[in-house]
Amino acid sequence: MPLEILTGLAILVVAIAAFIGVYYFFKVVKYLVVNSIVGLILLFISNLVIGMLNMGFSVEINWVSILICAVGGIPGVIIVILLGFLNVPLV
Repeated sequence: MPLEILTGLAILVVAIAAFIGVYYFFKVVKYLVVNSIVGLILLFISNLVIGMLNMGFSVEINWVSILICAVGGIPGVIIVILLGFLNVPLV
């Protein structure tokens, strides 16, 4: 086989691998963005409900709680609320 054909095949394989890598990267980023938005909305609603019911604690929204919600989704929100109830600071 001529060198030009092998070079072209190598470039094609690298391009396909790069496309697959970028696809999975954006798929993971989309998942984290959707989870963090849902988590923030649920945290905001939980703060409103906790404030309206005068339960004596609040859930802080900071980078740690956003990260927990982004990775954990709804179970992450439940964990952050439980930690707020137990007065564990998320710093």
